[in-house]
Amino acid sequence: MHRCADGIVNWYLVEDGGGLLLVDSGWPDSWSRVVAAVAQLGRRPVDLRSVLLTHGHGDHLGAAERLRREWGTPVRTRAAEVDRVRGRERGGSSFALVPHLLPHLWRPSAFGFVLHATRHGFLTPRWVEQVEPFDDGEVLDLPGRPRAVATPGHTRGHTSFLFEDHGVLFSGDELVTLDVLTRERGPRLMPPAVNDDAEAARASRGLRRCRPSCCCPGTATPGPVRQPMRWPRRVPSSHAADGDDVRSHESRRVRRDRSCSRCPGDAE
Repeated sequence: MHRCADGIVNWYLVEDGGGLLLVDSGWPDSWSRVVAAVAQLGRRPVDLRSVLLTHGHGDHLGAAERLRREWGTPVRTRAAEVDRVRGRERGGSSFALVPHLLPHLWRPSAFGFVLHATRHGFLTPRWVEQVEPFDDGEVLDLPGRPRAVATPGHTRGHTSFLFEDHGVLFSGDELVTLDVLTRERGPRLMPPAVNDDAEAARASRGLRRCRPSCCCPGTATPGPVRQPMRWPRRVPSSHAADGDDVRSHESRRVRRDRSCSRCPGDAE
């Protein structure tokens, strides 16, 4: 498993059984970095079995549609997220977040985040024309055999992926290690300003079912998880909750030994 850091967001490449899986696909301008990462792993377009999307925001849709059109790679997301990924969900436009972000722009860190996201094309996502849906709890016949875990809140159909054989959870933007508006670090939810349903995100019902050893978020750095993983009823989005015990660190690779890192194709 390989983490590709692309600005403040991550996408991941999973190798297993001769195939390759891409979990999320970066920003609208991430195409060249995805191609470079696949090549540096010694892989060809035909090796990429699927693009698996946690949700349909522009910083995760990234290169998915171009991969589908040019490489013929199927794009998959949970059924509840298909309309957003296709650009057909009411209120699913990136511009819908702007009114919620405006009260925070007095912070230099929040203003910097908005500039960073805009520069990478967040406001002009590349919607995916054809999407293959799956259901909550489904174990997908893809490299690593990820199990879909419904984690609504950041978006209505947000999904995390649990690689049970490896003890690794890809949490997307449901559980992250950086507050994008304040730059505070540590395990947390995304700020309410960028969550569709802050109450659903706080409930973390899907995450309560998971017992990973390593958590790989869609934003900022992965880290190991001490067991048992205790999820409080309400996970504050402004700071790490006492019940959460996810430690962020840097190392060289997400291996079977459950350490976490960057892949050969990292782009900062």
